[in-house]
Amino acid sequence: MNWTEGLINAIDYIETHLIDGEVLDQNTIARQAYSSPDNFRKVFHLITGYTIGEYIRNRRLSLAGEELISSNRTVTDIALEYGYDTPESFTKAFTRFHGNSPTYVRNNKSGLHNFTRIVLRVTADGGSMLNYRIVKINNMCIAGYSRVFTSLDTAKNNVLIPKFTRECCSQSWDKLMEIKSTDEKPNNCLFGYRSNDFINIDKFNNEISCFNYTFGRMITKQEISGLNISDYSITSIPDGEWICFDCSDTTPAGQQSLWYKIYTEFLPFSHYNIAPDITLECSNVSLKKEQNYLLLQIRPDKV
Repeated sequence: MNWTEGLINAIDYIETHLIDGEVLDQNTIARQAYSSPDNFRKVFHLITGYTIGEYIRNRRLSLAGEELISSNRTVTDIALEYGYDTPESFTKAFTRFHGNSPTYVRNNKSGLHNFTRIVLRVTADGGSMLNYRIVKINNMCIAGYSRVFTSLDTAKNNVLIPKFTRECCSQSWDKLMEIKSTDEKPNNCLFGYRSNDFINIDKFNNEISCFNYTFGRMITKQEISGLNISDYSITSIPDGEWICFDCSDTTPAGQQSLWYKIYTEFLPFSHYNIAPDITLECSNVSLKKEQNYLLLQIRPDKV
């Protein structure tokens, strides 16, 4: 199943569970696309421009507005039907979305915003030139600095992760440049590695989906012994083949544009199966014009 089919299945599932006050679990939604939750959140946001939560909320409030002016049901009943625990929370969300209160809309039969269902169609998009190659990474790790991020908000992480890497460069540049690999080519590269999701338990005993992001230099595992381990975070990179895409635009917007093309134009029509969630980003910091690469690991069961 490609990404287009998976997204259609997931959107169909969302649409059939918008009413009756059901809690739409994002893990269950992701399973409709045969995807991991975090990978699905990323792809959904890239393709639609909305987070899953935003899409569900907007659709429910749009439908609730239609029902408010076409039926005599109470605001409380409509609030419960569309997943709100109290009329107060529904009224607050409704007013923020439509710009008018439920009472105003019902009395005036006007003042509504409509948010339509997303429909995916095959169009004549594409035709982009993506430069890529297959590289093998074995027995390597990233030595540098790590931070844990929650997996729930892709848009927020698109801001927080670049901020983290900038902090690493501004505060620890000399320490990063001290890390050398005997196999390293003359140009200096910094890598950002995102690991698989894991479950973290907060102080309130809630389960939170998280991932670890490590930013630093790539070295062999044997070379770790030459480092002062207490100065760095060491993260192993899974052995195997990776698809490496050239990224000429090194701005965050440029990288997001490349991710969009990869997920909408390359992966749906390629024969590669990609390991979910893990990514590797490479930035060459010694060139006059910085060059970036984005890497996705190929699963052994590629067809």
